[in-house]
Amino acid sequence: MRIAAFCDFYSDAFRPLKLIILASSNELDWSQTLYVPIASPFEPFETEDFGDLLAVSVLMEDLIRSTDANVMGINLPQIAQRHGTEAGLLIIEMDDVEEVLGLERGIFRRI
Repeated sequence: MRIAAFCDFYSDAFRPLKLIILASSNELDWSQTLYVPIASPFEPFETEDFGDLLAVSVLMEDLIRSTDANVMGINLPQIAQRHGTEAGLLIIEMDDVEEVLGLERGIFRRI
């Protein structure tokens, strides 16, 4: 599993805008919550890396705050109900990650 950040120019600076989780089909158990460690700086994820993989947006209501301050849960069963289980890319807004983890807004902006 690869955890990376898709970065682009925002307000005159190059910043991480989306958290990307790239997984092979057998890595995700769509019947359980996926817990991922969140730590910056993130590996950059380029536009070319998206390729032809099926991607799904992870919504705020799919995110779960863990008791560990540096871990975030993703409700995979809820996503599977909406999109099925074929996705290889999970895309999360960085602002949503910061909100769920209770971090100061913009903390991941410094890459």
